[in-house]
Amino acid sequence: MSTSLYERQAKAALEERSKLIAEMRTIEADSKLTAAEKRERIERLDSDATHLEAEARDAIERGQREAEARSLAERAGSFLTPGNTMRDDSESFRALMPSLNEYRALIAEGTPGAGGYTVPEKVSAQYADILKAQSTFLRALPAANVLTFNSDMLQVPQLTESDGEDYVAEGAELPEGTMTWSSLSFPAKKIGRIQWASSEILEDSALDLRNIIGQNLLRDASLRFDADAFNGALTDPVKGILAQGTTTSLEAGKATVTYDDVADACARVEAMNGSPSVVWASTDMGAALRKEKASGSGEYQGGSPTGSPASTAWGLPVMVSGFLPAKTVVVADASRLFVGIRRNASIKISEDARFTSDQVGFKLTMRVAGVGVAEASSVQVIKAVD
Repeated sequence: MSTSLYERQAKAALEERSKLIAEMRTIEADSKLTAAEKRERIERLDSDATHLEAEARDAIERGQREAEARSLAERAGSFLTPGNTMRDDSESFRALMPSLNEYRALIAEGTPGAGGYTVPEKVSAQYADILKAQSTFLRALPAANVLTFNSDMLQVPQLTESDGEDYVAEGAELPEGTMTWSSLSFPAKKIGRIQWASSEILEDSALDLRNIIGQNLLRDASLRFDADAFNGALTDPVKGILAQGTTTSLEAGKATVTYDDVADACARVEAMNGSPSVVWASTDMGAALRKEKASGSGEYQGGSPTGSPASTAWGLPVMVSGFLPAKTVVVADASRLFVGIRRNASIKISEDARFTSDQVGFKLTMRVAGVGVAEASSVQVIKAVD
């Protein structure tokens, strides 16, 4: 079979694929169809388009193999290949495949008109553990409270009230108990970013830029999540714990949070059968706790200035976060906080999305849900006077 025949087969498959993609876009824009109808039709067409793309790739690969074999035979002077006009067609076959910056219709929950890159997973790694290590918020949560799920919404059943127990006389009827249930809702939200780099800088740099870019994307994702996990409003994609906890404002004239205030917050958590497990402090209050001195002695509560600064308060780890508002300390029972992970953080690299400008794309995406607080008393927010 000649390479021109393989070429015609690949072109025919890609032309049919292009028609299917155009049809998917038409379906997306059709306001008469319901979301379910669009999804069903697009899924069917997408499957056919994927099959045609595989068919085209197969034809191209077979053509490349034949072209390379004939080229080798010609260079070896084989009498099996008559004539001396044979050329290497492998590059022309590679050019047949669609550029991967082509937009295609995607099935996107809640966003019927969404589209995206068909980026191959040339390099893909899961970064859930590293992300947790870099996130001040996630580090404090038990592993069991980072929940994975496989839909666009996670519902966690929650028992909010239970009563009915009482003393019962001999032979008397037992009282009936009641239970009130609700649930914590976790809608999945995506965090993502693309970073471009020229192939020259990746080749010539003395640094391992590929790794550096990937780690920087991961760091930025953890910072964004921390910002939302602490400060997100009840109407934001990720609800924050400040909006869901119980806030106590210190009396007028008290400009810093002290160890005594942390002790009071621990007692408030324990009063509702909670177990305090972490202290989060804003930058200024973290410094204030380290510099707090014992009354009348002039000695630091956190230890000698020549030693390592204290990293605990009343036995609880103290974690400082620049995303907490000034003059804020949070004492929490982390076992009562929940975060949903729909898709772990992953980094994908494409050398084809900007093929014509010879750039490499680094894409980070993750889908998170939360933060859910079981009850407001589990998060005690202490605010000093501004």
